[in-house]
Amino acid sequence: MKSRNFGILTSISWNSNGWSGPATKEDVSKSNYEWVKENHRMVEDLNFAYTIYPAEPDGTFIAYTPMLDRKPSEEESKYVEIVFFRSLNYHINQNLIVGFYAFPEIGRFIRKAEHEIYRRYEEGGNVKSKTEHIVRFDNPIPVSDTIVKSFKYLPEGKKLGQQGFNYLHYDNVLRILDRASILNPDDQKLKSIKLKFLTEYKGI
Repeated sequence: MKSRNFGILTSISWNSNGWSGPATKEDVSKSNYEWVKENHRMVEDLNFAYTIYPAEPDGTFIAYTPMLDRKPSEEESKYVEIVFFRSLNYHINQNLIVGFYAFPEIGRFIRKAEHEIYRRYEEGGNVKSKTEHIVRFDNPIPVSDTIVKSFKYLPEGKKLGQQGFNYLHYDNVLRILDRASILNPDDQKLKSIKLKFLTEYKGI
């Protein structure tokens, strides 16, 4: 059924270090989240640090988004196969889809992998995927209410950030992946995951 919730578009704070290390002081002070400002740090700092720091024993890497602190209902999320992350780049005042976790698990996860830096992020996260299914775009996708309507990135009638995050249907996911492929033509992992969605889920 094309109206199934096949993906999620959620948000994270901007990290000038590409979510591969601690955010800058300016990132923290300009975050959209009060928790970040009050605690002077981000939990999502390491969302795309999977090439730098060790993965979990099962080969997954853990990410965090404030929008999924309340886990989506099992019924609404049981067909979700990808979680896209968007963030407001305050340097240019532009919302951008910066990457994704494909074939994810959504829940509450505490890191079992060991590294000194993980001691700073004891909260863990709420999304995880195998490292081969995680992609950060070198060239992220600009989004706004006008853009998502024009490109049909969201289900009809939906706007960005409604109810904290957006569910995406299969067609929405493919449109986002199509745009990502145009902007990142040399990303072989992105091509492989997109092909898997095109072949294994075609016609759902």
